[in-house]
Amino acid sequence: MTTGAESPSAPPERMRDYRVEAELRPSPDLHKLAQVFIGMAQARARQEHRENAGQESPPEPPGGQGVES
Repeated sequence: MTTGAESPSAPPERMRDYRVEAELRPSPDLHKLAQVFIGMAQARARQEHRENAGQESPPEPPGGQGVES
């Protein structure tokens, strides 16, 4: 809870001592970034697989219409 003396945009008292600093790197770590995206995609695929495992028929494609031949 804030008092009338504090500004709504001012950080709480416990956070006023912290300072954030960023260091410029000579080049981005693309290998690590790629690993993060691959891990996210794998986790999403595993979750979708678990959600669809209980269904007997495959899910309908978006749009609600099947492929006509």
